[in-house]
Amino acid sequence: VFDADREEAIAAKKRLLAEQRGMAKPSSAAVVKDDQEWKFFDTARIHVSGGDGGNGCVSFRREKGEPRGGPNGGRGGRGGSVYLVCDEGLNTLAPLRNRVHVRATKGRNGLGKGKDGQKGNHVMISVPPGTVIRELHTQKVAGELREHGDKLLVARGGRGGRGNAAFMTQRNTAPKIAERGEPGAKRWLSVELRLVADVGFLGKPNAGKSTLLAAASAARPKIANYPFTTIVPNLGVCDISDEGAGLILCDIPGLIEGAAGGAGLGPAFLRHVQRCKVLLHVVDGTSEDPIGDFVAINEELKKYDSFLAEKPQVVVLNKIDVPEVKEKEAELMEALKEKAGHSRVLSISAATTERVKELMGRLKKFAVAQPDTDLPPIPEVDFARNGLDFDSDDYEIISDPSYPGQWRVAGEYIENIAKMTHWEYPEAVARFGRQLEALGIAKELERRGAVDGDLVMVGEYDFDFNSRLTNLYIPQELLEKEALYEKQAKGENGSEDETDNEEAPWRPFPQGGFLDVDTDELVGFMETEDWDLLDDDFEDDDDFIYDDDEIWTSS
Repeated sequence: VFDADREEAIAAKKRLLAEQRGMAKPSSAAVVKDDQEWKFFDTARIHVSGGDGGNGCVSFRREKGEPRGGPNGGRGGRGGSVYLVCDEGLNTLAPLRNRVHVRATKGRNGLGKGKDGQKGNHVMISVPPGTVIRELHTQKVAGELREHGDKLLVARGGRGGRGNAAFMTQRNTAPKIAERGEPGAKRWLSVELRLVADVGFLGKPNAGKSTLLAAASAARPKIANYPFTTIVPNLGVCDISDEGAGLILCDIPGLIEGAAGGAGLGPAFLRHVQRCKVLLHVVDGTSEDPIGDFVAINEELKKYDSFLAEKPQVVVLNKIDVPEVKEKEAELMEALKEKAGHSRVLSISAATTERVKELMGRLKKFAVAQPDTDLPPIPEVDFARNGLDFDSDDYEIISDPSYPGQWRVAGEYIENIAKMTHWEYPEAVARFGRQLEALGIAKELERRGAVDGDLVMVGEYDFDFNSRLTNLYIPQELLEKEALYEKQAKGENGSEDETDNEEAPWRPFPQGGFLDVDTDELVGFMETEDWDLLDDDFEDDDDFIYDDDEIWTSS
């Protein structure tokens, strides 16, 4: 039987001799650093980021003899994704503890001459079998990796933005518009390891579970004559004979009374035996009350997890090589069968390997006969979806009475559209306005009371609301003319004499601009001298009175 304390003493003696001979440097932390117990981790938190897509390109074909060659801007490359891959050679999540932030490479930008950008490289993270992945904040299950080679996408890369060649139509043959790359998915993950085994060992501390594991397999757990020698789960594969070949065994730290409430080390590792088909309950025959220990452990299982307590058990009375236990073996076996409610009870000696081979053979047959009741959990969240995969109608308009005239539009789809818009191009801004109207957001804002000039915020971008124009870009010369007209309307142009001498400013046609057209050629009686000409023609009013005229009087 492998004795860890004896092996450590021999290793320490060898290091001391090597130091005395000058062949090795003294190192007091060598044992702690190389101890596998300190390298076992069954939980981890990591942040994964998919690569951003590359930006599209605005380019036109310019070659000799090819006038108006048209747009030829290429697409950006898709960003790399992050995957978790099951590796049967691992049994701990320690590599994830050393690499908390995982980022995939982003795609290259598109180029001219119709050249698309290069795709980003994917990142593969190896995890042991039995790894359960959850979203950290919501604790929703995304999936589980059990078999070697299983792969789960946890952060998808963004797609590349389209170049101006993709926006060419029969009406718009020379578009000056391109998209930015879609941002990659970013999220925190909660990773939990549940070791996959056929048989899980249960029992009180110092009951001989690690000794049984070492006797039945090639595993070498730490063994000593004191409680809680095992502080991390240990796996072993039983390969004693053809009958018991391939039986995976899992040993966890011992359980004590109050374990369901958090006492001892066992509750932190009970998740590792939840996958086991059969539980092997090891009872210490040298204990003061072996039957009471058996009953107490089962009660703690019921309090911790009813599903775990209902799993089929095989009870083993250990340490029958001790004379005191051998004398009362028959009595203890009858009492254990009565308390267990079945006849799957066997007495062994793990230290001398007595009846260990028989036990493994029976366990193999019993485990194969058990149905596979532990099915993989149903995924509650899909990490393969990114911003543009969400429903375009799934948005929310938020307003606060404390800040009148301000509106926030929240939604995965519309926020990604805003991130992919090239705000430097007027045509791209016009396209974003048309998308707001096509999605019904502009009409919904107007229905809820938004007026022209209100502040609308989408993600990290904000702009003024305009219910009449889908193209928010207005040429600078029109803005200057409008400002000049407003200045004249407010009477800020100076005195009336200066206004008469100056040329009349431009104003829109519906707002009186029709009066400014050909004013010098209009004929009318708007001046005083025009009426004086009429007075000269009719100085004598008597010339217009005739004899047969009827004159009206007041009498």
